[in-house]
Amino acid sequence: MTVPPEIREHCLRARASARTDGLVPALTLLVRALSPEAPPRGPRGHAVLPRELLEEFAAEEAKEAAEAAAREAASEHVPVTEIPATPTTGTPSAPSAPEASRPAAAADDGGPLAGLAVLRPEDGGARGAADAAPPAWGWALAWLRLGMSERLRDACLAHLAARQSEGTSLLMQQMVKGTLADVLLEHLEIEGVLDDLGTGRTGPLGPLRPAADDRHLAGLQEQITRTDRALLRLLGAYGFTAEGPGAGAHASELLADAYGAAGPGTGREDA
Repeated sequence: MTVPPEIREHCLRARASARTDGLVPALTLLVRALSPEAPPRGPRGHAVLPRELLEEFAAEEAKEAAEAAAREAASEHVPVTEIPATPTTGTPSAPSAPEASRPAAAADDGGPLAGLAVLRPEDGGARGAADAAPPAWGWALAWLRLGMSERLRDACLAHLAARQSEGTSLLMQQMVKGTLADVLLEHLEIEGVLDDLGTGRTGPLGPLRPAADDRHLAGLQEQITRTDRALLRLLGAYGFTAEGPGAGAHASELLADAYGAAGPGTGREDA
């Protein structure tokens, strides 16, 4: 899979945004760039996207429905005022959305999905689960999640540097240094694989990497997840507090699950 330069640029920007700004701004950037017309949905029909964009998509769909009704009325010479309003059942947009769509959308309460909304296959109005994610979406999400993992690594370094044990920074402990070195190597490996897949680099014997199919993308996603969990273990309980970085790691895993292959995941040893 060779990714067009403009899409590659969007993915790299999303990675940088995830590392510096967090998940919601980075995902907003990516959705606007790769799926501006409708929520990108995974193979099971789910979508995870910023609440701001969910409301925009709902407003755009309502506008299209109204325009379609107006065109139909004009063709039949029927006044628009006589046409009943188009029902919006299943569109989790404004606070007046139906009860069935509310459990799928997380509130902005500081929880693991703060700022995000989750659409189920039956949610989404007239479009519903037909809005499949664009072809490069899985590859782009891997870049975004790499940026989130690097953000977690930065938070881990800052937290451990500020803590001491027996007068010495925790960063100087051999186990901590070894784990952080392993994480850095994992990040460099993931970056290299994504770069080779996206650019279609080849060597004397052919492509440097296999095709970016669901199986290999699943392996990369699981590698990112394992790396995040290794970092969270270094943070101890702090990683799972309200102010800790565990919520971002949890939301990152949710993205991988929502847009991963419909079948069982593939471990790194099989990638």
